[in-house]
Parts: sequence; C-alpha cells; structure tokens
Amino acid sequence: MAQIVLEPLPHREAIEYFRSRGYAHQLQRFHHLDHFREEHARNWVVAKAMRDDISQAIRAEFDRAFSEGRTVDQFQVDLAPRLREMGWWGKSMMEDPVTGETEEVQLGSMNRLRVIFDTNMRTAHAAGHWASIQRTKRAFPYLQYIQIQRPTKRHDHARFHNKIWGVDDPIWLRIYPPNGYFCGCTVIQRTEGWMKRNGRVVDDPIDLDEEEWTHKRSGEVHMIPRGITPGFDTNPGAVWLDITDDWEGMTPDLSSERRATERGLIEGLRLRRLSDGRDTMIVTDTNSLPVDYLVTPTDVLLDPRRVPDQASFLYSREADQNLSRPDLARLSDHGGYAATAIGAGGSVWRAVRISDQSLQPLLASFDSIQPEFADELQATGYGDEIFTHARLLWLDERGAVSYSWRMTERMRQIMDANADLIERLVYGRP
Repeated sequence: MAQIVLEPLPHREAIEYFRSRGYAHQLQRFHHLDHFREEHARNWVVAKAMRDDISQAIRAEFDRAFSEGRTVDQFQVDLAPRLREMGWWGKSMMEDPVTGETEEVQLGSMNRLRVIFDTNMRTAHAAGHWASIQRTKRAFPYLQYIQIQRPTKRHDHARFHNKIWGVDDPIWLRIYPPNGYFCGCTVIQRTEGWMKRNGRVVDDPIDLDEEEWTHKRSGEVHMIPRGITPGFDTNPGAVWLDITDDWEGMTPDLSSERRATERGLIEGLRLRRLSDGRDTMIVTDTNSLPVDYLVTPTDVLLDPRRVPDQASFLYSREADQNLSRPDLARLSDHGGYAATAIGAGGSVWRAVRISDQSLQPLLASFDSIQPEFADELQATGYGDEIFTHARLLWLDERGAVSYSWRMTERMRQIMDANADLIERLVYGRP
C-alpha cells in the first residue's frame, strides 16, 4: 500500500502580508529604528543593507524559505555564502546618513541572519493570524493571551498571560504578540461556549503602565507599554488590513452608509481570498446591498437578469491584480455604476462609469498598442500590472471612467519605478 505523505500547507495569509511590503528608502536603512512601527509593518528593511542588491537578495531568500517551509539553518547556509561574495559580511566602516559620522558596524553574520529570519517569520505569521482572526471573529469573538512557559520567557510579559479580551478590544493594537525579539507569546481564539464551560469572563482593562521612550534617531518621545520592545507595540496585521482612510478618499461619490457597506463587503472578500485563494465577485444594487455572489467569476457567465440597473461589481483578486478588461466590459455591458477590485495584499482599484458610451471600443483601441510595448512590459517583470493600471488611467483621461486606487507599498514602488513607461502608454508614445 502506498504511503501517504502529508506536507504542511503554506500560511497563505502570512505570505501575502510579507509580499505586500515595499522596500525602505536607502536613507532609512542604516539603523533598525529608521523604520518604526507602522512604517516597518509596510516596508522591508534590514539595517545596514544600504545597497539594493543586498536588500533584495536577503528578501528573496527569506521569501523562498518562508514559502517552502525551510528552517533558519537552511536559510543561513544558503544565504551566508552569497552575502560573503557580495561583500556584505563581518565588520565594516560605514557612514550614517543621518549624522554624517562614520562608524564600525556589523554587516552579515550567522547571528544577524538568525535575527532577520526569526523576526520576519514571527511578524508575518502574526499578521496572517490576525487576518484569520478577523475572518472568524463572529464564531471566535475572544482572544486569550498565552505566554509560552520556557526558561527564556520575558517576565514583563507574564502580566498578560491568560488574560482574555474581545477581538475588537483596542488593547490588541498595543500588545498583540510578538512583543519583542524572539518573543514566544501568542494568542488563542475562544468561543462563547468555551468561555461558559471554563467559567471565564472578559478580563477588566489592564494598566499598560506606559513609559516614556525617546526615539534616538528622530528625538520623538513615545509612550511604550512596560516590558514591550519599542517598535513592537503595534499590530502589523491591523496595519496591513486597514483601508479605512484610503477608502474614504476613494469614494466621495458614495453616501456614508454606502461607503461603510461596500468597505465591509470588500474587506470580507479580501479575508476570504486570503483564506481559500479563490476569486469572488459580489454584485450590489444602488444601495450597495448584495444581489448576487459568484466564486471564480471569470469561469461563470453572469445572468443579466440578476444584475440591477446601476449595479456595482466588487471583486477579490490574487495579490494586487487590477480590474481586468473583462471586468470593465462587464461594467459597461450591464449598465453598471462602478467596479472595485481588492487584492489579497491590500491594493484597491476602483472605476466609476461616468459616461453612457460603451467601453468596448475604447478598450479595443487602448489594447491595440500593447504589441508596441510588449518587450518593455515583459522586461519589468510586472507587465500585466503596469498595463492594466495604464489602461484605466487612459480611460480616466478620456472621461469614460473616474479611476482611483490604493496601492500597497510594494505595488506603489513598482509603479513609481515605471512611471515613464506608464506615461508613454497613457499618451501613446512608444
């Protein structure tokens, strides 16, 4: 009888979080505090990795280790020789771009690689876990803080151990683990039934006993909960999932009620996409209330009888994929009002139809220039993303749609790096 081998599944939410992060600016890579709290949650940075090729090499190897389930030892063994060849190893003299002073610094070492691996692994898993918590919080509305009992546990974290608060309690924005380097704390979701069976109730609010801490790079004074390492007193998953302010700016045409309803719908679509990896479409009426729900919409023919006049089409997408040509054709052919796509990484793309003219001739006209730019687009490694963004900018220029977007840091940096190509696509200059 053939032996069945069970392989661990990759943590989809955690990987999407990690891949949504951009790169810190070169002048913000000298010290680990140059990127702080929310900035660090959105951008990848390794202190002293001032050269792009060094930063990219470390990130690529971590991505491989993360997605393939490789260990820290494998990460070190594979990456260390390459960093030595690139000259990023051991001690070196380096100028601090903030102070202008030259000092001896530690570049690569086996210990540093261990810290890089562990910190990014724990942070990404925590962010991915937070996405799962948000998706399932109706069934599991409570979180229990658990400190792993081990010789190296931090005694300052013991005051949080076994405490239970609601998922939406703001305390989780300050003490959601990890709360320091190599912190082994975690949270467990609990149901209402579990609480009753175990005689537990929500704990009273706790005094975080915040202490003043001066950021030595900026001089700013921050209030940090006692025992938590500065910079860890935030929730990277909450930072990653939050689209509130950007969505507000993208939807001036919607009433506050519709804006809140559609935001809730696309947030739900994103969480589902992170969980099962499938694209989904929701069709809503003029009050933003769902009237149809389709999984893998590209494979399903939409029944026009189920599409109300001035409908909105909401899509979840892999990574940061924009509205496609079929999406825009559907918006036009069904007399829709708007189409919105949200990527698993957090990019949001929205097109509001502002003209009664069919989009089909315009789509055909723009796409006809693609062969002229095919080689350039392919060379970027992000040809589809760039072309679809340019297509919508072009439609906006011609008054066919009103186009707005919210990009992850990674996608924004890709678009900025290819701004000249995008401009030539929009204005038809090969």
